Amino acid sequence: MAKEELTREEILRQRNADSLYSFSGPHGERTLARLSKFCLEKRSTFVEGNRSKTDYNEGSRSVILEIRRWLDWDITKLEEE
Repeated sequence: MAKEELTREEILRQRNADSLYSFSGPHGERTLARLSKFCLEKRSTFVEGNRSKTDYNEGSRSVILEIRRWLDWDITKLEEE
């Protein structure tokens, strides 16, 4: 049986739902808080004199920003497109 392709809307809804499921409740909230600190969400990623460390920090920070983007995503905007 061929795997059914999801529409763009279904994929976006699924990503949003998966993110909300993964990072809700006490376990998810603790994990998100730990990732926030580890990924430098609210701190500077710049390391003077060390470009590779700065780049590494920016990459880490992009992870938490992507998670937040999906958690904060307004699903009603999808219906407006």
